[in-house]
Amino acid sequence: MSISKQVNGDECEFMLPARVDGPTANQLEEEVLAAIRGGAKFILINLAASNFLCSAGIRVILQYHRQMKGKGGSLLVSRTSPEIDQVLELTGFRDQIVEKF
Repeated sequence: MSISKQVNGDECEFMLPARVDGPTANQLEEEVLAAIRGGAKFILINLAASNFLCSAGIRVILQYHRQMKGKGGSLLVSRTSPEIDQVLELTGFRDQIVEKF
């Protein structure tokens, strides 16, 4: 299953598949870079359907979270499944990268 996206003005949301492994993390990085080049100011990573997130996926999210924040934009995780929420909590990144409602 591939990554799908929704674009609304300068906001872009990526819906990730159940398994975010190395190849999916590489695809996510390419998609995020394309969105940034396309002028996106707000990028959301939807992990509601995901039940596995590898370290490469976390790296991509953190790297572009910091980059977007430095440019006055944002990249956040918009939704998490229970499994992904637990992974982000255990790594200590949950409060930093998950969108607060």
